[in-house]
Amino acid sequence: MSVMHNQTQPMTRVDTQPLTRVDRNQPGEGPTGAGSLTIPIRKRTLEEVLLRRHERLVKWSQVITLIFMVLETAIAFRVVLKLIAANPASPFAQFVYQMTGLFLAPFNGLTATPSAAGAVLEVPALIAMAVYGVLCYFIIRFMWVIFDRANPGDAIKYKEDL
Repeated sequence: MSVMHNQTQPMTRVDTQPLTRVDRNQPGEGPTGAGSLTIPIRKRTLEEVLLRRHERLVKWSQVITLIFMVLETAIAFRVVLKLIAANPASPFAQFVYQMTGLFLAPFNGLTATPSAAGAVLEVPALIAMAVYGVLCYFIIRFMWVIFDRANPGDAIKYKEDL
């Protein structure tokens, strides 16, 4: 394969070798004609499949936990900013309030928010942090129950008494 380039013309790709067909059959199986290449495909063992599934579950658990931790941290920043009576016109405070407002909407008006000298204790935000923490835990546990393969030894634990 070569690439021809001229300063007055755009680059164009010119193929100089013919393409060959790739046959992905096992060696000795299926049609193989002239100009074809046979690539053996290694079959995965059950342990490899289970290990890969476990690794994916671990990775997705980490991703879900990270998302919820970012949310919890943002809500914690909001609580602290309200407690220290931060200037709501500050760009950082506005960003935190806008980002967390959607996630705190279901909890607005749940309880009273005590305030003194401009400082506000957002009890609904603290309740939201607890609820989102529990929700994260249940989502991850549900995911593991559904997608993780049970160990054969677990069935012995629940064997009925005779």
